[in-house]
Amino acid sequence: MAARRSLALGTLALWALVAACVQNDGSRNPFSKLVKVTVEQERERGAGADAELQKVIPLIDDPVVLGFINDLGQAVVKTIEPQPFIYRFRVVVDPALNAFAMPGGYIYFHSGTILQAGSIDELAGVMAHEIAHVKGRHYARLVEKAMIPDLLAQIGGIAATIATENPAPMIVSQAANVALQLRYTRAFEAEADELGGAFMARSGYDPEGMARFFQRIVAAERNADISRAGIPPYLFSHPEVESRIDSARSRAEHLTVTGEADPELARALPVAQIRLALLLRSGQTTLPPSVPPPDRVVSDGALDEANALASDGELARAIALLEAGESQEPNDPRLPYRRGELLDQAERRREAIAAWRRALRLDPSVALNYFRIGMAYKSLGDRVNATFYLEQAFRRFEDGGARQRRAAEEIARLTFPVIAAAGISDGSNARGSDTIAGHSREEFRRDEPQAVWWASVGSRYTDQRGEIRVRWTDPSGRMVQEADARKARRPHVTSTLALAGGDTRVGIWRVEALLDGDLIDRRTFRVAP
Repeated sequence: MAARRSLALGTLALWALVAACVQNDGSRNPFSKLVKVTVEQERERGAGADAELQKVIPLIDDPVVLGFINDLGQAVVKTIEPQPFIYRFRVVVDPALNAFAMPGGYIYFHSGTILQAGSIDELAGVMAHEIAHVKGRHYARLVEKAMIPDLLAQIGGIAATIATENPAPMIVSQAANVALQLRYTRAFEAEADELGGAFMARSGYDPEGMARFFQRIVAAERNADISRAGIPPYLFSHPEVESRIDSARSRAEHLTVTGEADPELARALPVAQIRLALLLRSGQTTLPPSVPPPDRVVSDGALDEANALASDGELARAIALLEAGESQEPNDPRLPYRRGELLDQAERRREAIAAWRRALRLDPSVALNYFRIGMAYKSLGDRVNATFYLEQAFRRFEDGGARQRRAAEEIARLTFPVIAAAGISDGSNARGSDTIAGHSREEFRRDEPQAVWWASVGSRYTDQRGEIRVRWTDPSGRMVQEADARKARRPHVTSTLALAGGDTRVGIWRVEALLDGDLIDRRTFRVAP
């Protein structure tokens, strides 16, 4: 555990050193050349640091608390789509009034922040501020301005130094962290406040909530019983805290709330706070079920009969029987879980998800339940919820087991898209083409030679370019062509549909790309007479 903690601290120390390498006068440190950070690199760096942090810091994985903070975060994120990242929200066991964002959309809330929030608007203010750091790509901009080489490549060396138990690196880390926070606040905190206020208004929350939470932090700072370590660095390291609060108030006066907040989230806040307090008091990360033990005689009878019906292909009757069994014995999670399986088999995925979520409320410890929900959301094309539930499954599956590896593979596929960019072009070789396959097009005449689907494949999947299948479907829904994509200049692939000379239907066509059976891209275009 000590080694893991050292590696995580080394990771964070490296990120802190980014700002420390920038001189106060803006001159560049003679570290290296200019570094351009891509979105894909942000995903990689954020995922790497998040994985290390999860090994060494205590996290709450209770589905009620974590589900609430995720719902709040996604409510803000959905108003600023499209986004290149899937946002993840973690709850850290720590009483400090703090929250922090890492590249790639990983946002950590300290338990103290959730417990001390006086309203949903206050918590939404902290949430929007952290989301703004990610949306503004502050990490990438900081690295680019610092002009230093890749950070994660140096983690091994830093971690090895820390592992020698030499205290000097830790002292350097502490100093670098202060440098980062000072630089970060001066360069980006005002922007995060401004963007965060706008995000709050779009999602239906009162921007004044941000100012109120800032006031709450300042009040805590002045309390003699609260140590300075419990105050968010982005506040105590800023030389103009009061003016920052004034700015937040001023923005709130001029912002019009255009969105409509989900009232369920406001009602869920006190429930989540009570549950979080119970978790902290008990030293647990997930509370056990609070329902009476089920009458398994009733449940076993319903399960046996439903399984027999399902074996005979009578899914509808089996599902109805299990639903009736749940009304007789509402405390046995096996009944809604099995009902979810049968609903999923019948391709009634949303109903299956509802059944599995009911099973989770009865017993939140079953890893396979989270996995089933995640995979159902994935089949519906909901990458956000799929990732949320698959991550919960990963944390609960046996370490290193086959199921945990499968969950990790699914999460990686959702986090790092196979297709970085794609489109439909005319396949021409004319100069000035804007794609590898000619000029971008959304409409073709039926007598034109061809339509070409092209894609740039993500760096994780370039070796699998030859395994991508592409299918073309005409306006009637008939699939007219399916074949492996053709490798083009690395990392590109293409697929060509001949238009002229065949029975090319007029209307909206669809082209889909798949890898290992998963849909990885879908495009439409129009064929005119």
